[in-house]
Amino acid sequence: MELGLACPVCGQLNMIRSTSCNRCGTVLAPEAQASAPASGPSSAPAAAAPMQNQPAPPPPAPASSPPPAAAPAQPSTQPLRFDPNTGQPIGDDAKPAAKTMFFGALQQQQVAPRLVVIKGEGGDGVTYHLSGTTHVVGRSEGDITFAEDVFLSPTHAKFSVQNSRLFVQDLSDNNGVFVRIKRPVPLDHGDMFLVGEQLLELDSAPLPEYGANENGTYFYGSPRPEGAFRVIQKLAGGGDGLVRSSNGATLAMGREGNDLDFPDDRFISGHHAKLDLSDDAKVLLTDTGSRNGTFIRIKGAQELFHGDYLFVGQQLFRVEIS
Repeated sequence: MELGLACPVCGQLNMIRSTSCNRCGTVLAPEAQASAPASGPSSAPAAAAPMQNQPAPPPPAPASSPPPAAAPAQPSTQPLRFDPNTGQPIGDDAKPAAKTMFFGALQQQQVAPRLVVIKGEGGDGVTYHLSGTTHVVGRSEGDITFAEDVFLSPTHAKFSVQNSRLFVQDLSDNNGVFVRIKRPVPLDHGDMFLVGEQLLELDSAPLPEYGANENGTYFYGSPRPEGAFRVIQKLAGGGDGLVRSSNGATLAMGREGNDLDFPDDRFISGHHAKLDLSDDAKVLLTDTGSRNGTFIRIKGAQELFHGDYLFVGQQLFRVEIS
């Protein structure tokens, strides 16, 4: 059987690759357009063009069809950067993580000093915040007043705040300001201190020479003590009470079993405080573990620290600074 392309007009059998009839010139099949790239002709065979009666191509896919997958992103060639606070990597548009604060940073903020009134039973009373530069305490004048305290002067004490440091100055005309001691404190002649309810004065002046008067007569009196100093009890309303000489270079004070005892004073511990003559001839006042403490009258201005206690008239204050 002979193969070829039959002409639809004259019936001539033409070669399989003929594009027109050899007899009548009728076009048998249009020349296919090559789909090869512009660089040269394709080596693949050309596809025959569709005839008029072939079905139309299928419609395009509906819009709801998912788009083709995007090409994978190329890795960045820029070096990684790290947050200096957290050590975590950050990008070009990423913000560094917030730095964690230590509690100490909050506690280091300056706080105004405070005076806390200690009530009779030992609990805390009113708290006074010393937010200004100076604060005056008195009976009838100043920033903090206690009208019912008859042992306060009208203007009794001045508290000064300097860079969160607190100072107190005695302005009283009679009774002074007393601060609780926390370590041995040297005393001068005439210094006063509180042991329980007892107001005591140190007499460290040397005794007068023992001799006769201009007539050759000796004064008659008690035997002279050998102690280096004496303690004088100061009575309410004025005047001296007990006078006790030291036992050599020391004098112990308390409720019982001491050189100087006050058995009826309920605020004194059994062994409350003592006085000692130091090597440099100074008398040292030491609290010997008492419950209520030992207080010394200040001279001039004195700095106060957190946890200090002080008497202003009959008002007992605790200092808070931290």
